[in-house]
Order: sequence, then structure tokens, then C-alpha cells
Amino acid sequence: MFYTLCVALCLAVLFIVMTGAGLVCSVCFWFFRPLLRQASPRLAANLLFTIRALPLLLAVLVTFGFVLPAFLKFEPRSTSELMGSPLMGLAILGALLLLVIGARALRLISATRQLQKQWQLAATRLRIPAIDVPVYQVDGAVTLLAVSGMFRPKIYVGRQVAATLTSAELSAALIHEMAHVSSLDNLKQFVLRITRLSSQVDVEWMNVSEIAADEVALARGASVLDLSSAVIKVGRLGRGVRLQDAIVACHLLPASAGSSMEMRVTHLQNLLEGNCQPRAIGQKSYGLYSILLLFIAYITCVNAVLPWIHEALEFLVR
Repeated sequence: MFYTLCVALCLAVLFIVMTGAGLVCSVCFWFFRPLLRQASPRLAANLLFTIRALPLLLAVLVTFGFVLPAFLKFEPRSTSELMGSPLMGLAILGALLLLVIGARALRLISATRQLQKQWQLAATRLRIPAIDVPVYQVDGAVTLLAVSGMFRPKIYVGRQVAATLTSAELSAALIHEMAHVSSLDNLKQFVLRITRLSSQVDVEWMNVSEIAADEVALARGASVLDLSSAVIKVGRLGRGVRLQDAIVACHLLPASAGSSMEMRVTHLQNLLEGNCQPRAIGQKSYGLYSILLLFIAYITCVNAVLPWIHEALEFLVR
């Protein structure tokens, strides 16, 4: 009964925290949406990802960082407490939530690997200067130019795209894809997809992350003319063509119906005319510092908080 109660409490708290934090973050998104549109693309992309990923991160932190240690430390092994109907219902909802997330993750990983194997069957390795990620030319979709993979990324370029773009345009497009690699955008996209409730925030994140990658590419030496020309040419190739959007990949032109092509071209035109300046020159390790501060705060307060957490768990059981 001890371990059954432990699992039930963890699942219940996971569901409560993730659902509650999800509602709060949704309200925050609509409240801060006008401000996000005034921020730099990279800052807006990071904030949107934080808003979307925070419910999952909080749920995992509270469940395994506080609830599990509190239960194991203060609950007697010989406990005879029984689960009430509310706790059992919440535990079932938590289990269903984990099943949905797990099923989505497996489906995405399987689809991505399957398509990568399909592309690799007739792939030709390209040697592009200053591109550290493996680049392959494949007989894929007409508009294929994407980086796929979360931890071992590869860039795939369709033969028609390679034949249409000039060497300078292709180089600019590849630098854009490298910006996605350095920002871990495929991993972020994976987290967003397995926890998706509404696509609105995800579309907004995809739009600003593409513009942010454009700015990083320009900061790394890509030409505004070459990058904008590559985006327009690939867009013309893809008229009426449906891209593969069931995999984890960052396309030069996203498959989403809320594609940022028009927004990106306008932004690149403004950069070309000098109406605005790229603001994604530097990549600061704010995320690393935040994680370090959270870890220090956790170590400092965990022992003081655990008794309160156990009291709350007792109330939940009753």
C-alpha cells in the first residue's frame, strides 16, 4: 500500500500542477502578447517557449523534487491509509496525461527516424564551408531544406532546391538552419509538440523563432539579399505542396498554416532598407544561470519545505 499510495500521489500532483500552471501560463500569454511583439525575436521566442514549457517543468520539479522526497521521508512504511475517490480520480487523470505525452513522444521520434532513413537511402553528402552539421542532398519534397534531429542534427536539401538556389543563397539558407541548431530549436519543438493543448502559442513561437534564426544568420555573415532571395525562391517552389510536418525538424519554410514567410520577407526588407537592425547578435547564457540559481534555491530550502509538503499530501489523501 505504501508504494501504491506514493505513485497515486505523484500522479495526482503531476496532473494538478501541470493543469493549474497551464491555465495560468495561457492567461499570461494573452496578457503579455502585445509586449512580446515589441521584444526582439530571440527574446520573444525564449519567452514563448518558457510559457509553454513551464507547466511541464514545474510539474516534474514539484513531483520529483518535493512530493516524492517528502513522502519517502515522513510517511511510515507500514501506512494503512487508503486512497479516496478524489485522489484515485486525480491519479488516473495524471496517468492518462503521461500516456498522452509518452505516445506523442514515441510517435514523433518514430516518424522522424523513419523519414530520415528514407532520405538517407538516396542521399549525397555535400561539403559546405563553415557548416559543421552534415548536409545531404536528397530526392525529397520539392521545398525540402530542413535540419532534423535533436542531438545529432543533419541538414537535408532537396535536389530541386539545390538546383534552384545559387551557391550564395544556399549558403545563407544553411547558416539560417545552423542558427536553429545552436538555439536547440528542434528540442524545443519536441517539447512543445508533446505537451500541446492549443496550437496558437506554438505558431507564434515558430514565427518568431524563424525571424530570430534569420537575424542570427545575418549576424554570422549571411547576406540579407541572399537569404531573402532563398526564402522567396523556395516559397515559389512550394506553391500547392504540402510539407512533412509530423516530424521534429526546422524547415526553411515551416509547414504550419501560420507560416512566417510574409513576416520574414517584410522583416528582411526592413533590414535591407536600414529601417531596423538585427538584435540577435549575442547569445547569453541566461538559461544556464537561471537553472543554477534554481538549483541553489532548491538545495537551500528543500529540507525546510518538505514537512509542509507532507502535510499537504495528508490533506490530499483524506
